[in-house]
Amino acid sequence: MTRVRRAAAALTLPLLLATGCGIATTGVVESGRAGTVKLATAPDPGLLYFIAPDGALVPVPVSDRMQRPDIGFTIGVLLQGPGEAAREAGLTTELPEAQRSTGGTDHVRAAVKADGDGKTLRVVLPIPVEPLSGAALRQLACTALAAAHGSPAPEILLIGTESKERRAECVTRPGPTADREG
Repeated sequence: MTRVRRAAAALTLPLLLATGCGIATTGVVESGRAGTVKLATAPDPGLLYFIAPDGALVPVPVSDRMQRPDIGFTIGVLLQGPGEAAREAGLTTELPEAQRSTGGTDHVRAAVKADGDGKTLRVVLPIPVEPLSGAALRQLACTALAAAHGSPAPEILLIGTESKERRAECVTRPGPTADREG
């Protein structure tokens, strides 16, 4: 074989591959609607906020299988403290355990009242609010706001067994003044 024939053979093979073996291109072929998939999703469990080792608040899903539990129920679960998995992850609380505080054995609930204009959410707790730390107030505020599912977020007013009222703000990362709320 001569050099010219080798060069022609070497160029012919890539040209044949580049032409696609003679198959003409086609446009988009319409064949109906796009496929859809229905996903099985879990119900919205509600979120509890516990304290991480660095002081930040961390959301933890409520383990109860209720769909969108109400605010009073969710606050009651928060007052029971972190579950076993949350404790193993290093999460803690600064809230007193409601079962111990109230002496009861049944699930504790908080009473919740929203103002007519929706700007203030009043949470009546089964514990005193006066001794609560800033971190405990933040836990209550973030949990109540997550359960409220409202927009814009209402102001949180906590009312304790001693009839004292304290405003609380949901701040997940504590700042220099976050623990001096009151």
